[in-house]
Amino acid sequence: MLKTIEPASLQLRDGIPYSAAYGDVYHSADGGTGQARHVFLQGCGLPDAWAGRPHFAILETGFGTGLNFLVTWAAWRADPARGARLHFCSVEKHPFRAEDLARLHAQWPAFAGLSAELAAHWPPAVPGFHRLALDGGRVLLTLMFGEAADCLPQLDARIDAFYLDGFAPDRNADLWQPALFAELARLARPGAAAATYTVAGPVRQGLAEAGFVCDKRAGYGRKRHCLVARFRGEREAGRCPPQRVAVVGAGVAGAAVAHALAQRGTEAVVLERTGAPAQGASGNPAAVFRPVISRDDNRATRLTRAAFLHDLRAWRALDGLDWATCGVLHLAKDAEAEARYRVALDAAAPPPDYARWVERDEASALANWPVTAAGVFYPQAGWVVPQSLCAAWLAQGGIALKLNASVARLEAGPAGWRVFDATGAVLADADAVVLANARDVQTLLPDGGWPIHDVRGQITRLPAGSLPWLERVIAREGYCAPGDRPLVGATYEHDDLDLAPRAASDAANLARLESILPGAATGFDPATLDGRAALRATLPDRLPLLGAVDGHAALYVAAGYASRGVVWAGLLGEALADRLCGEPLPLEADLLAAVSPGRFARPLRGR
Repeated sequence: MLKTIEPASLQLRDGIPYSAAYGDVYHSADGGTGQARHVFLQGCGLPDAWAGRPHFAILETGFGTGLNFLVTWAAWRADPARGARLHFCSVEKHPFRAEDLARLHAQWPAFAGLSAELAAHWPPAVPGFHRLALDGGRVLLTLMFGEAADCLPQLDARIDAFYLDGFAPDRNADLWQPALFAELARLARPGAAAATYTVAGPVRQGLAEAGFVCDKRAGYGRKRHCLVARFRGEREAGRCPPQRVAVVGAGVAGAAVAHALAQRGTEAVVLERTGAPAQGASGNPAAVFRPVISRDDNRATRLTRAAFLHDLRAWRALDGLDWATCGVLHLAKDAEAEARYRVALDAAAPPPDYARWVERDEASALANWPVTAAGVFYPQAGWVVPQSLCAAWLAQGGIALKLNASVARLEAGPAGWRVFDATGAVLADADAVVLANARDVQTLLPDGGWPIHDVRGQITRLPAGSLPWLERVIAREGYCAPGDRPLVGATYEHDDLDLAPRAASDAANLARLESILPGAATGFDPATLDGRAALRATLPDRLPLLGAVDGHAALYVAAGYASRGVVWAGLLGEALADRLCGEPLPLEADLLAAVSPGRFARPLRGR
C-alpha cells in the first residue's frame, strides 16, 4: 500500500479534464455524461440489471472525475425498480482535491445536488479505503486510494458489474496487467457484466483468460467500438441475509453494530444487562477521538485512520449527538518521542487539515497555556459524549432494546440461536448473535481462547468553571478535555477490577494534568474532584476482536475495543453488518484478518 497519496492536478484541454501525468483525457470529447451512460451503464445492462435486487455492487477501476459515479447514482435514484442499496467501489491512485472536484462538477449542473453531497463527504488524500454513506445510507461509495494492484486484492466483495475505466492501456499500462483481470474474476459473481471504452487486444485477451466472454458493441460518439463482457455462469440471487440478530451489549460496540444492521433492513434485538445503554466504559462523560501516526503505518494506525475519518463523515448524520471537532494537540513526552513523530509525519506527508507538526510556541498558542514541548496537532479531532453516541445509534428504526436483560447462556439450534437469562427464560430467538459485551464475551463463550485482559481506567472531572481558557483537547501521556467541568484521564491500572473511584487515581490524573499543562493542576481540593472508573477490555496486539467465531455458525464477536471504542465502533459496526448481510466490506482484507477472532489460533504475518 502507498503511504502517501499525490492528488491529481486539475487541467483542462479544450475544456475536457486532462491528466498530464498520463497524457490522456478523463472522458471523450463527445461528452462525458453520454459516454458514461452508453459505455458503462448500458454496457452493463443498467438499470435493468439491478431491478428487484436487495443490493447491487459495482466496481470501477478509476474514479477520476467521479462522473461515472454521478451518472450511475442519478440513474439509480430515478429507477422505481431499484433495490434497497447501491454499492459503488472505486479505485483511484490520484484523487482530485475536494475543491477541484467541485470545479469539475460545475460542468454538469444536472448533478449539482449529488455533487454537493459527494463533496461534503469527500475524504482527504490519505491512503486506504474510505466508506462514504450517501443518499441517507442507501448509496455506499467505497473509495480505495492507492494503486489498483494493491487495493483490489484487499477488497472483500461480490461484484455484479465492472466499469473498467482508468486511461487507455497504452497510457496507463500498469493498470491493465494480468493481475487486474485475475482480481476481476475473483470478485465477480457468476454472470457479472463488464464494460470498457477500449477494445485493445490485450484487454480482450486478459478478460477472456480470466473467464469473461467478450463482445464488441457500437462505440460512443466518434469511437467505432467499445467492449462488453460477461463472466461465466448464470446470475445468482445471492444469499439471504439474517432477518433477526441478537446483539449482546448496548455500549458503543453493540449500538454501532445494531445501527448498521438496522440500516440494512435486519432487525436488531439489543440485550443490555443494566437499566440503560452505555453504562460500562461507554458511560464516561466524554471521550477523545483522534487518529494516530506511526513510522511504519502499521495496522493499528491504518484502522484508526479509516475509522476516524468515517466518524467525521457519519456522525454528522446522527441526531442529538454531543460532540465537538475542537482539535487535539498531542505533545511529545520527550526528545525521543518528538523525533519519532517527526519521522512519521515526514513519511506520511498527510494533508495539514488531518495532522501537522507544531513547534512549542504554536503549541502554547493552541493550548492557551505555556507548554514545554512541541507536538502533533489534529485539527478535526476532538471529544464526544459516548452515551449520546449510543443513544443516536440506537434510535435507528428496526432496533428493539431490552434493558435489564442479562444473558447467561446461548443455545444453537437448526433455526438459529436462542438466548437465555439465568432463570432459563428466553430473552431472544435470532438467526445470528453478536457478542458485544466487552470482557464478558469470555463468560458466554469460554472456549473462545481470546487473551482478553482487563485494565482499570479512572477519569477525573475538575470542578465547574476550571480551566476556562481551555478550548482544545491537550494530550501527553494522558489528556485534558475542555468543558464546564474539564476532564482529565485516564489511569491505566492492570489486574485491578475495583470500580469504586479512589483519591489515589484522582491524584495520578492531576499529575497527568501537570505534565500536560505545567502549573494548571495546582490548587485543586481533592474533595471537589469527581472520579469515575471503568474496565477496558484489551488484547496483546492492541487490536479489537471483530468477525465470525470459529466453530460456531452465525455467532460473531465485536469486543476488545480498549480505549479506542468511540473511534473504532462505527466503522467496525459497518464492517460486521456487511459481513452478515453479504455486502462489500469497507475495510481492507488484511485489516479484517488482523482483527479476526481467530487470529490468536494462527500466526499473522507482518504488522
